[in-house]
Amino acid sequence: MALIDVSAHGWRAAPLPQLKQRRAGARDAVRAGAPTPQAFSGHAEWRPLIERMGLPSDAALRIAMQANVNDTDFQSELLASGAVSEEAFFRALADDLGLPFVSRIDPDKLIIREEQCLMLLRRNDGRRLVKVEETDGIAYLVAPERTRISVLHALLRRNPGVRGRLRVTTTGELRSALLKRAEQPLMRIAVRDLFDRYPEYSARIGITAWQGMVWGVLVTAFVIAMVLARDIAYAVAHGLFSLCFIACIALRFVAARFVTPPLRPRIAAAERREMPVYSVLIALYDEAVMVPSLLTALERIEWPRSKLEIKLCCEADDRSTLTAIRACALPSHIEVIETPPHALRTKPKALSYALPVTRGDLIVLYDAEDRPHPAQLIEAWQRFRDRGPELACVQAPLEIANREASVISRMFFFEYATLFRGLLPWLSRRGLMLPLGGTSNHFRREALEAVGGWDPYNVTEDADLGLRLTRCGYRAR
Repeated sequence: MALIDVSAHGWRAAPLPQLKQRRAGARDAVRAGAPTPQAFSGHAEWRPLIERMGLPSDAALRIAMQANVNDTDFQSELLASGAVSEEAFFRALADDLGLPFVSRIDPDKLIIREEQCLMLLRRNDGRRLVKVEETDGIAYLVAPERTRISVLHALLRRNPGVRGRLRVTTTGELRSALLKRAEQPLMRIAVRDLFDRYPEYSARIGITAWQGMVWGVLVTAFVIAMVLARDIAYAVAHGLFSLCFIACIALRFVAARFVTPPLRPRIAAAERREMPVYSVLIALYDEAVMVPSLLTALERIEWPRSKLEIKLCCEADDRSTLTAIRACALPSHIEVIETPPHALRTKPKALSYALPVTRGDLIVLYDAEDRPHPAQLIEAWQRFRDRGPELACVQAPLEIANREASVISRMFFFEYATLFRGLLPWLSRRGLMLPLGGTSNHFRREALEAVGGWDPYNVTEDADLGLRLTRCGYRAR
């Protein structure tokens, strides 16, 4: 459930509701398991590094237990916890391995093919070496992830000649350099992928030849009718438009009979180790004032941080929004994706640009003004798990936060209540095409990629994607 504030002066941030009881319910729904101090025994090799970072032993034990509960690794949980910064961790790792540390990377110095660049960004595989050009030759950059330190020491002992050319850097710095190098292929994917794969689904060509012919015939006939029989032409046109309008109203009256009150989230107990990686995409443009409240709302999401990635998708020349984001201390699971300037500036293009560099099995879209319920991701994941692979999308209902602020706010409240509590559930129960709401859409990644993702040329990308999912045999609920 997303809470949106609509005022007479446009969109603005809504005050966050009191969610303490709801958050407690979300936490209770996720079983933490029963980790014991023995969970830390597998991480004994981390102790020298822990001491080097100055991390208290009790904090390290809690992090190790969390890794056991989430079925992840100690490094992922350590960085997700925020107990140490990413740079501090990789500096300590470089010192422990006896390798140089690189804090800044020149993207132009990387020696890598486009397909390798995209693969590294998608898989986030820190065990791969990336070549970089230096003044005295070629060196290799690495930001080790999910790798045991004992294995790294053993590799260096077996290959002493590699040590002089190996450099340790941070995951964030390496990803930033790879993103810079991948701008052209990512832009090609964002702008051309859907049209190249499914040209019949793309709005790149606004009107086909036969459609143009039909419209030409209709316009010509209407002009001739206006000249020969103006009153009849007016009456026919008025009747056709009135019929379309009345049909829309009638459909809403039918759906209004089935309006249901807001329900409490239906969340079953679940093991954290079963939870997949969840990707959150947020397209921002000229949203500097919304950034602080957005980050606060995102922090309330109940999901293991080591399995959560949030991508803030911004235009590279939107300096005000980027400045506002950089003024905040972003946790390790939040990354800024800067879309290079292009003649095409649409929300679906920004989302299509970011999708190839995400790794989540499930993907959700939010807008800057959204205040998602803390348990929304848990409920959506359980719907996907229980319904099977034919369920491609789950639309969360939207509500207006300041419904009493003005007449316009009240009108928006009634419109949203009719749409999300009446019409969309009515369509969903009957297995009909579901026009998505543009935000709080949860997707199964496999299905989203199978239908071509978002159409960058379609400004109603939400309704278009809902129609395309239905045409391809998927369901949205």
